[in-house]
Amino acid sequence: MNELNNKTLLSYIVTYRFHARVFLLCLSFAASVFGLLSPFFQKAFIDILTGQPSMHYLGYTVSSSALVNIFLAFGATLIAQGLSLSATFFGAREAYFIQKNLGQILYRKMLSLRRDTMNNKPIGEVVSIYATDVASATTLLEQTLPMGAAIFFPMVMAPLFIHSLYDVPLLPTLVTMAGLMIFHFLLSIRQSKFFFRFKQLAAERAGLVNEWIQNIRSLRILAWTQSFEKKIFAKRIEETSNRIDMVTNGQVNSSVASSVSFFINLSGMISMVYLSRHPVTPGEILALLWIFGVFLTRPFRALPWVFTFAFDSYSSIKRVEDFLKLGDSSEATKGLEIFKEPVVLNQKSPNIKIRGLNLTFQNQKILDAIDLDIPSGEFLAIVGEVGSGKSLLLFSLMREISSQFKEFNIGDQNMLELETERAKDYFTFVSQDGFVMSSTLRENIVFEYEASHAYDERVRNVLKQASFDPDKEALTDGLETEIGERGVNLSGGQKQRVSLGRAIFFNRPIVLLDDSLSAVDVDTERELLKNLLLGTWSKRTRILVTHRLSVLKSVDRIVFLENGRIKDIGTLPQLMSRSESFRNFTATTQNVHVDIKQELAEYASHNPEVIDRSGK
Repeated sequence: MNELNNKTLLSYIVTYRFHARVFLLCLSFAASVFGLLSPFFQKAFIDILTGQPSMHYLGYTVSSSALVNIFLAFGATLIAQGLSLSATFFGAREAYFIQKNLGQILYRKMLSLRRDTMNNKPIGEVVSIYATDVASATTLLEQTLPMGAAIFFPMVMAPLFIHSLYDVPLLPTLVTMAGLMIFHFLLSIRQSKFFFRFKQLAAERAGLVNEWIQNIRSLRILAWTQSFEKKIFAKRIEETSNRIDMVTNGQVNSSVASSVSFFINLSGMISMVYLSRHPVTPGEILALLWIFGVFLTRPFRALPWVFTFAFDSYSSIKRVEDFLKLGDSSEATKGLEIFKEPVVLNQKSPNIKIRGLNLTFQNQKILDAIDLDIPSGEFLAIVGEVGSGKSLLLFSLMREISSQFKEFNIGDQNMLELETERAKDYFTFVSQDGFVMSSTLRENIVFEYEASHAYDERVRNVLKQASFDPDKEALTDGLETEIGERGVNLSGGQKQRVSLGRAIFFNRPIVLLDDSLSAVDVDTERELLKNLLLGTWSKRTRILVTHRLSVLKSVDRIVFLENGRIKDIGTLPQLMSRSESFRNFTATTQNVHVDIKQELAEYASHNPEVIDRSGK
């Protein structure tokens, strides 16, 4: 979908299906015309009963039958109400179309956002924009346009109607109406500020609650639960205070609107009785009372809410537009289907060529002039100090962050020409956290709710390759075991192995592992290396970010990063032999990982040239 290209969201809402907007306005205009015909025929009814002469307007002679006129008045009222309800219905219908389209645009936008383009917005706040501001933005159609038309046409037509038909002076009525409209306008601006603050505070509270829910176990362990909850309660108190002010202002607005008809009636009556140039008839008094007391009562009561809805809708439009401006908006509106089958790739792992990879974030160079060639089927490890850019290098390959490449090819494919979602089809990714969803073990592997039992044999096979045997992992229900939200029923090592099983299941040509063996024990690590990384995936291109140096003796090459630059590339013997920085790095890391120190000592005992050259 590319409806928003070169358009503001406001202009899109106004012009999308423009013929429907015009039709809605025509309905409101017709409702106003029939609404004014009712007092016209009521006046004729009273005039006939009181013996007044027949009326002639615009070449039309009013029927001399009282019964006909009262039925015409009743019919005009029914038609006016029907047309008004129809306008409201069409406004709601058009709002539905906009909500549907805008929801899809926001969904695509969320998928297109990279890790470095969220501007620190918590997920809860983003959900609030999706759940609240989309609906609020479309009140411009659902409420403001039909209500605004139902107010505008009567307020313009009623004074002109009574002036032309009953010779009532315009000025007193117009001055009274203008004063009331200005008063409501000012109160509505104030109300819209309360509404905007209300949405902002609700979004902030939703973000806090979402963070609290996601980390409640850690908060409890660290004894931070009470402190964090105080933060949520303080936000709720601020939200409640704003809501009280909002309701108070709204009640004042509503109270004035409810009493408007009295002032309008008073102004109209004074004008008719004292300023009219002809004797006032009972029919004219009834018509005037009907126009001001009935016909204009609803518009004036709705007036403050039209202003409020308009300002509130505009504030939501601006919030949505600000969200759409995050990062690069082009991919959010490219016209992709929401769900697509992955690109069918040749499952042989292609070679990877990277030239001039750079990443700058907040004026800080994170990755600097990375050049890298990875042959097909290579097992490559990336190591370095914390903050050296290891994980960001993986995210750059998946186009998950806004990195810049001079050249990036996988096989014969220029990856810079692919849309981000298509580029991801080349990779399977396993993070350190090991993502799991609140569903069964089977569904977590297949990544599909209500996954068919037909997958069971394949699921058990990939779990076995990931060193995860449900019967030995205290999962009494086997593949039917409910994992629980955020993997609450699994250890860190179990979550990593479930994620590895999913990666095996989806069988992509390039495997990216972001420290995904960090939580498994040494024996399981050896088993995974033997059976999976050097077994099942032996023909795949594997890139492993790791802090566990015991793995390094099993990889083909090591990329050693330092301050976002490639300090050296080579095998473990080569780096230990020639790179003092690498030796210092491994020595520092050994102080943290005693088991790794033993592994390297064992490795060095079989490679005396390393000891001789390194002095370690």
